[in-house]
Amino acid sequence: MRRRLLVATAVGVTLALAPLGAQWPAFADKKVPLKADGTPNLDAPTPRTADGKPDLTGVWLNEWFYGGQVRRPPAALPGEPPPSTFGNIGANFPDGLPMQPWAKTLMAERKRLGSKDNPDAHCLPMGIMQFHEHPQPRKMIQTPELLVILYEGNAGMRQIFTDGRSAPNNDPQPWWYGYSVGRWEGDTLVVETTHVRDGGWHDIDGSPQTDAVKYTERYRRLNYGTLKIDVTIDDPKAYTAPFMVRVNQRLMVDERVDAELIEFICAENERDVERMKFLK
Repeated sequence: MRRRLLVATAVGVTLALAPLGAQWPAFADKKVPLKADGTPNLDAPTPRTADGKPDLTGVWLNEWFYGGQVRRPPAALPGEPPPSTFGNIGANFPDGLPMQPWAKTLMAERKRLGSKDNPDAHCLPMGIMQFHEHPQPRKMIQTPELLVILYEGNAGMRQIFTDGRSAPNNDPQPWWYGYSVGRWEGDTLVVETTHVRDGGWHDIDGSPQTDAVKYTERYRRLNYGTLKIDVTIDDPKAYTAPFMVRVNQRLMVDERVDAELIEFICAENERDVERMKFLK
């Protein structure tokens, strides 16, 4: 039985481990490469699609929570971007993120109020970075013209169009997840996302995101079980310069039972908001 890290709200956002009963019968995927002892071989070569592209399909879990144990993100290697964290995507920047003064003030206020207005605390869609780092898993479904990411947390869903289209230029209504178009550069999927709603949160602490943000994600499946996503965030309204962070994820196949997303309806029987204490 897999353990889940659930996000609850009281004064702020707290994390608690809670065991949940399995919702799906055990199913051993015959495509999973195995070691001599019969366990999944996550170091096996990267699977590929019929057209030779790396296949990102699978259920992925953050490396810092793999196996149900909270771990510190690995230190950045020389020349590589610092790993992001769920609480604060800039936690591994020695001098913090390059925030505009107003953004730094806003983040401090969000933290002072216990992160009570974080979208995750109100069953609303989270920002792209908060989804990337969320402890609940995500399922990627790759086709030749579309990559769909289903997030267990708050039942989020993203579409990444890989059919050659461009981002819209007709001033469309901004989306919670923005508009994402992708292209392959060798074995790296490069995704650009724009047209995101204003006032977002990158993390639990409340690193600000504005409607001027452009995300550039670079997805690399290094082997069967390892996915690295480098994300460049360019948001001139909130930050004085673009910056890059890394997200490390692992495939969930070595948890052979219940290695699928479970149903997560955040607003069902929701009672937290009425109990929140608003700090003065």
